[in-house]
Amino acid sequence: MNVVAMGGGHGLSRVLQALSPYPMNLSAIIATTDNGGSTGRLRENFGGIAFGDIRNCLSSLVSADHLGRLLLDFRFDEQSELNGHNLGNLMLQALDSLCVRPSDAVELLCRLLEVPHALIPMAELPTQLKAGYQDGSIRVGEVEIDGAAMLPNELSLYPRVPACDEALEQLKRADMVVIGPGSIITSLAPPLLVPEIRQALLQRQVPLVMIANLAPEHGAVGECAPEQQRELLHTLTGIKVDLLLCNGESDDQDSHTQYRPLAPLDSPYHSPVLLGQALHEIIQADSNPSR
Repeated sequence: MNVVAMGGGHGLSRVLQALSPYPMNLSAIIATTDNGGSTGRLRENFGGIAFGDIRNCLSSLVSADHLGRLLLDFRFDEQSELNGHNLGNLMLQALDSLCVRPSDAVELLCRLLEVPHALIPMAELPTQLKAGYQDGSIRVGEVEIDGAAMLPNELSLYPRVPACDEALEQLKRADMVVIGPGSIITSLAPPLLVPEIRQALLQRQVPLVMIANLAPEHGAVGECAPEQQRELLHTLTGIKVDLLLCNGESDDQDSHTQYRPLAPLDSPYHSPVLLGQALHEIIQADSNPSR
């Protein structure tokens, strides 16, 4: 099976951890619209795409005691111009300056760290997330959108950018696409807003599984139940989710919603082991529909 995971932040890194032990062709298409923290400062100084979520995914696929993991996660805390910067972000920024394309920089670091899976930026040109609201206001940038007290009724990329070629190649071969967990608006939606990625998903009609968050998001999205979040994603991106995977148990299940134990009791984080087992069973069932 060719499985493509999509999204950003810590959620996507958990999915990669969960699926990497299983025998499948696994790749990730990663959001590049972050404008906060170390990533945002680097974008202000150098332009380019956001590398923070890519670094997070890379780190999750390197063993905890590997020197590369320690370097990727090291954060400067001295009172200097480097204060708050993540070394992994700086490494990717430096490699980007040496390479022709950002995806080349990511692939090079994957090879250096012996990461076997393809980690692909959703786009290779810089863009920001743009949200429009019912009162006529507009917010640009993930940090600004996260701070809004209401849900947007429109979401787009500003400016519009083409998809990374490698992302489209992976989607052509995909047997299943997994998105989430993570922020519906600022992690899950951005890759789906790239026109070529959206078109590829609509044309192939590849099964799309969405993993619901464990803890409610901050802001207006946090007031939405998982099923409402699924509908919000559909409204904002035009992409319909085939299966919503939620943590816990429920008798109120249908063909489009499935509840499984995905985390230890009261944990705010998905267990890679439990999440991997659940996703692997879903993938196996999809590849063997007679089961």
